[in-house]
Amino acid sequence: MFRRLIIAFGLLFGLAAQALAQEQPAAIPEPNEVAAQQPAAPAPEAVVVAPAQVYAPGQRFGGDDGVFRFVVVGDALARGVGGALEKLTELDPRFEVVTRANDASGVARPEIYNWPAAIPKILRSSKFDAVVVLMGVNDYRPIKTADAAFDPGTDEWKTRYKANVDDILASARSNGARVYWITLPPMQNAEYDTQMQMISGLQREQVVTGNQILVDIRPPLLTPEGEFMASDVDEKGKARRLRGKDGINFSRQGNDYVADLVMGAIRKTEGVAELQSADDSQPAETQVAVAVPTTTTSPLFGQQGVDGTTVSFEAEALAKEVPQKITPDLSNAGKLGLRIQRNSLAQRFYRTGQAIGVPYGRFDDFSVSGTKP
Repeated sequence: MFRRLIIAFGLLFGLAAQALAQEQPAAIPEPNEVAAQQPAAPAPEAVVVAPAQVYAPGQRFGGDDGVFRFVVVGDALARGVGGALEKLTELDPRFEVVTRANDASGVARPEIYNWPAAIPKILRSSKFDAVVVLMGVNDYRPIKTADAAFDPGTDEWKTRYKANVDDILASARSNGARVYWITLPPMQNAEYDTQMQMISGLQREQVVTGNQILVDIRPPLLTPEGEFMASDVDEKGKARRLRGKDGINFSRQGNDYVADLVMGAIRKTEGVAELQSADDSQPAETQVAVAVPTTTTSPLFGQQGVDGTTVSFEAEALAKEVPQKITPDLSNAGKLGLRIQRNSLAQRFYRTGQAIGVPYGRFDDFSVSGTKP
């Protein structure tokens, strides 16, 4: 009897141990056993079709002063994207952007607004390296001549439309500027989108055969399924609306999105790198454009010199201590939405690094003598 009890207890103990072993959790991974993160999705890019050689022998980016100047021309879409390009490049000393738009204009009806006549005047008014063209939303309409009107989509209409594109290209090329032609974006209405694709195709044909630069923004404005994309998610995971309620125009964020695409295409074609932040790990809200002078061995304000006297500088002496050619950190200024008035003191400082003096007698005027200017 006693022997049977011992056997029974042994069996119960073995079964309990087996059950306990099965309930043990899996081994906790060591701290360094971290799954590799998936690489971030690449930033969207426009498709660029450019001639093999952009610069003629002896030419260089931006000419003598190294500043690449371009003017954005076109219809209402060009007005919005041009404004976003101006904002994006405000603090980049390598680029200057001007926008000249007529909302009702286009290629098909030069009698409404004659771009081949207007562009040479614009280019003669100031030196521009390139003309960025975005137009066409008003173009699915008859082309009129003195004798007849040709319905959109017909063979004669297409022939005359391509001739009008050639006139616009020639008006820029003959005045020393190359052309960046932006294709039309997808449209929400299917019938209208088909019409705009036909117009973009005609523009593409003449731009490419004319050895100018085509910037195709249609692919990055479609969903992965190839559908019209009204909104998306930005790099921070926040939803943003890209298109207006009409399914044609861009929202403010959409204009910024397209401006990024266009500037990426221009930098790629011109061989210019994007400005990089000194510390990309900082959130955008905390990044600012700062000009930092080089270290000097001279005493700073409030310090004592070797003779024990407190040192301050005359304005001219101070100007010599602060380098006049400062390279600011400009990487995110445009994206932060900073608006700086052109030809202002702020623009002189941030674009060229020019040190700005203070009015005589103000609390931060540290001069010790001198007459009032």
